[in-house]
Amino acid sequence: MNTTLRAVKRADLLAIAGATLAGAAVGAQLQAAIQPLFAPLLVGGLIAHSLGMAARHRVDRQGGPLPAAWQWLYILCWIAMAMLALVVTWRWLAGTR
Repeated sequence: MNTTLRAVKRADLLAIAGATLAGAAVGAQLQAAIQPLFAPLLVGGLIAHSLGMAARHRVDRQGGPLPAAWQWLYILCWIAMAMLALVVTWRWLAGTR
């Protein structure tokens, strides 16, 4: 397996792990028994997903320009994560989950 493909696979794995943690955080928010894990899971998941996707994007750009649709999806994902972080922070400061 060549070096670029390995880098892509590592980036994909980290992004998937981050998305999984973020999804688990949403599940934790819905389940009172595991609700205390919501913030750590969400933060960890978003950080892992962000790092993985940034690495993947960097590797993809080495192969040349990306399709416009990929660029837009990448930008929209960052906006969605920023909005989610703002909502969670707002609710945390307000004392609600």
